[in-house]
Amino acid sequence: MDALFDVLKVVTPLLAILALFSVHRLNRRQNTIEQEINRKHDRHEKHIDRNHSEMLAAINHANSKEAHTSNHIYTRKAVHLEKAGELIGELKFWAEKCVVSRTRTNFGAKQDIAKKMSMAFEDLSKLIMQYPFAFWEIEGLHELLGNLMTTVNHIENLVNSDEFNSKSHSWTEAVKEFQQQLSPLTHAIQSQVINMMQKT
Repeated sequence: MDALFDVLKVVTPLLAILALFSVHRLNRRQNTIEQEINRKHDRHEKHIDRNHSEMLAAINHANSKEAHTSNHIYTRKAVHLEKAGELIGELKFWAEKCVVSRTRTNFGAKQDIAKKMSMAFEDLSKLIMQYPFAFWEIEGLHELLGNLMTTVNHIENLVNSDEFNSKSHSWTEAVKEFQQQLSPLTHAIQSQVINMMQKT
């Protein structure tokens, strides 16, 4: 019995040491596994963060480009509409000079004035053909332009005819028709400009 007790005295501390070593080893293994899981989780989080940042940057870049393009088109449209308004004013100015001189300024012969009126119309037509994107929202634009062209040609033909008389019925009617055809086109251009100004 004493021998067994002596053996137990030796074996028990050894078993305790082995159990402690086993627990320590299991703890180290568990810590290693946890650290590896944490590292993988951190790498995954960083990867997600990087992907998220890259995605946001790409979206912001696309939005910025789209906004820049939109602003550029908007600005170009405003410039062309403003130029069209200027040409309509010039057209109207020379047409009125064909009818009556409101000041003492001599603008030359009616034939020369009618030519300037006709050139203003040609410049307006050219502008609309060169930059159609600025005018596409104007309903019936080409019909308005065609009707106006007819009246411009009629005035120029009358002024250059041998029987021209500024007091004749045909001249009065030609001027009246011109004003009637110019008015809707002027209104359409001005409405577009006002709409754009209200959006800013």
